Amino acid sequence: MLVIRLLTKSLTLGEMLHTTLPGLLLEEDETGRRLTMHWYANQTAHNSAQYALNLSQRSLSCSALPFPVAQRVTETSYTRLCSTKKILTVNGKFPGPEIHAHKGDTVFVNVYNKGDYNITLHWHGVKQPRNPWSDGPSYITQCPIKPGANFSYEIILSSEEGTIWWHAHSDWSRATVHGAIFVYPKPGTTYPFPKPDAEVPIVLASWFKGDVMEIIEEALATGGTPNVSDASTINGQPGDFHPCSKQGTFRALVEQGKTYLLRMVSAAMNEELFFAVAQHQLTIVGRDGSYIKPLKTDYIMITPGQTMDILLKANQPPSHYYMVARAYVSSTTVGSDETTTTAVLQYSGNYTAPSSPSFPYIPYYNDTQAVTNFTSGLRSLADKDHPIYVPKTIDTQLYITISVNTYPCENNCSGPNGLGLRASMNNISFNLPQIDILRAYYKQISGVFDTDFPKEPPYYFNFTADDLPLNLSTSDKGTKATVVEFNSTVEIVFQGTNLVAGLNHPLHLHGYSFYVVGAGFGNFNNVTDPKGYNLVDPPEVNTVGVPKNGWAAVRFRAKNPGKLATIFCRRWGVVHALSFGTTYKLGYGNCAYSEEWHHPKIKCPTETSVYASMLESAWLLQVKSSPHTRLCSTKKILTVNGQFPGPTLHVHRGDKMIIKVHNEAKYNMTLHWHGVRQARNPWSDGPEYVNQCPIRPGEKYTYRMKLSREEGTIWWHAHSGWARATVHGAIIVYPKPGSHYPFPKPHAEVPIILGEWWKKDVMKIPGEANITGGEPILSDAYTMNGQPGYLYPCSKQGTFKMKVEHGRRYLLRIINAVMDEDLFFSIAQHKMTLVGTDGSYTKPLTTDYIMITPGQTMDVLLEANQPPSLYFMAARSYSSAFGAGYDNTTTSAILRYRASYDPPPSPLFPSLPPYNKTQASTSFTNGLRSLGSKEHPAKVPLHIDTHLFFTISVNLLNCTDKSCKGPFGKRFSASMNNISFVTPSIDVLRAYYYGINGVFNRDFPSKPPKSFDYTADNLPENLLTPAFGTKVKVLEYNSRVELILQGTNVLASDNHPIHLHGYSFYVVGFGFGNFDPKKDPLRYNLVDPPEESTVGVPKNGWVAIRFRADNPGEFNSKFGHFLFILWAGFPCFEDSMCVVNALPFREASKLGNEHGVLSEKWR
Repeated sequence: MLVIRLLTKSLTLGEMLHTTLPGLLLEEDETGRRLTMHWYANQTAHNSAQYALNLSQRSLSCSALPFPVAQRVTETSYTRLCSTKKILTVNGKFPGPEIHAHKGDTVFVNVYNKGDYNITLHWHGVKQPRNPWSDGPSYITQCPIKPGANFSYEIILSSEEGTIWWHAHSDWSRATVHGAIFVYPKPGTTYPFPKPDAEVPIVLASWFKGDVMEIIEEALATGGTPNVSDASTINGQPGDFHPCSKQGTFRALVEQGKTYLLRMVSAAMNEELFFAVAQHQLTIVGRDGSYIKPLKTDYIMITPGQTMDILLKANQPPSHYYMVARAYVSSTTVGSDETTTTAVLQYSGNYTAPSSPSFPYIPYYNDTQAVTNFTSGLRSLADKDHPIYVPKTIDTQLYITISVNTYPCENNCSGPNGLGLRASMNNISFNLPQIDILRAYYKQISGVFDTDFPKEPPYYFNFTADDLPLNLSTSDKGTKATVVEFNSTVEIVFQGTNLVAGLNHPLHLHGYSFYVVGAGFGNFNNVTDPKGYNLVDPPEVNTVGVPKNGWAAVRFRAKNPGKLATIFCRRWGVVHALSFGTTYKLGYGNCAYSEEWHHPKIKCPTETSVYASMLESAWLLQVKSSPHTRLCSTKKILTVNGQFPGPTLHVHRGDKMIIKVHNEAKYNMTLHWHGVRQARNPWSDGPEYVNQCPIRPGEKYTYRMKLSREEGTIWWHAHSGWARATVHGAIIVYPKPGSHYPFPKPHAEVPIILGEWWKKDVMKIPGEANITGGEPILSDAYTMNGQPGYLYPCSKQGTFKMKVEHGRRYLLRIINAVMDEDLFFSIAQHKMTLVGTDGSYTKPLTTDYIMITPGQTMDVLLEANQPPSLYFMAARSYSSAFGAGYDNTTTSAILRYRASYDPPPSPLFPSLPPYNKTQASTSFTNGLRSLGSKEHPAKVPLHIDTHLFFTISVNLLNCTDKSCKGPFGKRFSASMNNISFVTPSIDVLRAYYYGINGVFNRDFPSKPPKSFDYTADNLPENLLTPAFGTKVKVLEYNSRVELILQGTNVLASDNHPIHLHGYSFYVVGFGFGNFDPKKDPLRYNLVDPPEESTVGVPKNGWVAIRFRADNPGEFNSKFGHFLFILWAGFPCFEDSMCVVNALPFREASKLGNEHGVLSEKWR
């Protein structure tokens, strides 16, 4: 069974909803704005009990809600047609639970797969604007959710209004895994028809006595058609005419004189269905989440996958009346379920019930004229409040034939003439890929699909003739896509054929609704048939039935690419064929699964990147211990999802992100989203004991973020102890869809993550240094994308290789994830052009090398313009501190040209500056400038409200009981303005929010308590010992701040990387020696200084940064001020509180957390 946890954003119904939600438990968060619905199974889960639910933005009340008796569910036993079997259900219900939302809402659904088969869920009729990752088709937009796993979907509602639905999208699990979605008008607006007195869901489905998964597997194995269903159902019940079914027949209770809105869904596996209610006329007012002109009718015909909104007036004498559904079958050669399902419309009141309810008129099962009469009457509402936009001119025309085909079997198959059955579009039958197509497209993985799906049939013939040559029956196989330009207008003509068997074909367009501008019988005539198109008020739908031996013409605008730029197999124009009676219609739109359909338990390959859409994009990150071999030995390291470096997160500017972290390691853990501003959202920033308590082993935590103006490369990493050494990865923030890079578009993008490797367990290194008081041991190697490279022992084979083509341009997304060192980086005989730092664009800077500080990111363009050969990419330390140890090794990777040439015995090596070349570092950083364009302005504060001056020092502490390994037998420490941080017992953010006294003080000094010659060579010993405290600095909201970060020569001087949580800032100046407040500001760059989130304070020098304190986070926005937090020797203007986070910088004093030292008072 699947367990759905539903979170609905902005769900304010403002009215009483009537629904059946057995076992519903509701929770409201502290803001009152987010409703969490947990569905659980209970003993009456499949009964038709009614529950009333009141929902509003600030209040919540429930009545008659039974207490949940089970929170963990599996497959559920159901009894139908005199026998009991286990079926796959959601929360124990068949049909599954309804989702109630308003137009424009965003719904989050957490799916837990407790069944035995892979599963995905599709949100049928939801456009999912720019969010394909949450659409659901397995192996198209995602790999399946394996048994025991879970997955979070984000459902973004846009223009949908009315009834849509959700269902499984893996094999035939859709037969029982499905439910309705009710999308109400936006609060404050109304229906475009008289408001009904109540609403009644009517879900039409199929029931099989056999196991539906075994039925389809058998059909695929034999090549024949799957068994037809044994009954159709209404709301899960076969009805009075089926054996052992009368008692469970669904009954809709109505009162005379009232109007009811029937929200109808056809979840039938195979058949189109007629539906009617005895002696009651129906008024159709909506279809597929769009309104239509009211159409009065005695019956409807609904195609699998379609939904309809139907008004029913209870205007007949009080009695019992049958609601009836039975198949419309257009083919005489394909088997169908010709039984009739019933429900009862039962009037309330005192009357003598009839011995049998009245039976309605309903068309005969093969009455094609009745179907045509009904469908031809459907018209879009097309009024002022619900306009339509039918494309009048067309940019792209597609003509797609839909055929039933055969294929030869090695052994005799059960299809015609001993052949197997499959289906095709334009004679292409779909081959299921090994990984989902969306990932392959996004990551440019070749060999997964081709982009040569034909825009018309490969050859023309009389598609609807009675007798067609046998040689036309065999289709080709492939995984193919067709490319459509963004925002182009598209017309697709779907042409049915009479190959093997002519049938009605239900077709569904994922991510779109479309206008059915025309339909007819016979072969489409591109000269005469378009003259009969309805371009005024055609129905807007997402699923259309192509008539047997006929055609349907649809139009839409291709404006919903999601994270894609192409159409491929259903995301844009190319269709998903719902199964409809034969095995060969199991697949996706331009195709069908061939006989090479994969086993339902096939595993997707291990991910090397994680993509969102899902965006809010959603990810699951599992922190666990995994064995990795480097430098001739194997050890276990902390990883995320088993990867080192961790997975790359791909998003767009402005996207929302949901990251669920499962800590399966034995250490406490938090994750920080380095460079994300976390606008008014400090709770998700990650530093332990500042923004949150750690995630303990075995526990879970969900981070929620919304990107603002970040664009380029940022990153994520652990923020607990030294876990960051191996727990880190890239975040790639693309421009908003429809916008572009401010530089020539690269042909490809390559992440380059610079890291470190220790032969010892890195989690034990800081503890050992804390015990001895000395420096932590140096790393044994630097790494590039997790590999030490060519120059280290046992490392040549694993060296990262970047393949390029001559004449192409590549965007390197470089991250310095090392623990301690600034690094020089260069590529032999290739110049680089820097175009971005820390998620902001810069003026292009062409250079032979870069110098990158720990925590910084850089976007670098590389032109592959040298003679094809092998070239080293190399990185090594820039270490300015005299006498301090550093890792003096060099990591390398190989730039390898794709071409025919004799490779050199060794790649060419680049010219890197010497490790202590401060002038090289200064020359490079001097050249950094913000782009400062109209689209990417630099908003530098020109007037300052608050001046701050912070000294950064390495200090010494006395050892309590024995001599330590630091200078003079003491231990290292660190400070800002002579304050070393004391870690609190609870996180500072919670203490601030709840007004808990004694956790921190607000008296962090705005300037050093004592002024001295900070950069002098010989400083008095009394300056070595710092004070202790957990202190903050209060800032006024929206104030303009200048912060001078002054390095000192107390004990030792070095470059100091400093990171500001929740902010980017402008580096308006830097220099060497002591900052001069009179002279140095005269040299500030206030025009186009670089905008960064991490800056290196030079050895015995200073940096001046400016920012506006405009990101308080919701927790203190009422008070209009910010907190500066001193953490581990450095004040962190912690997330949305302007937090300066000093990354560790070599000395033992930086043992504990990323920014400084754990004092002896560390808990």
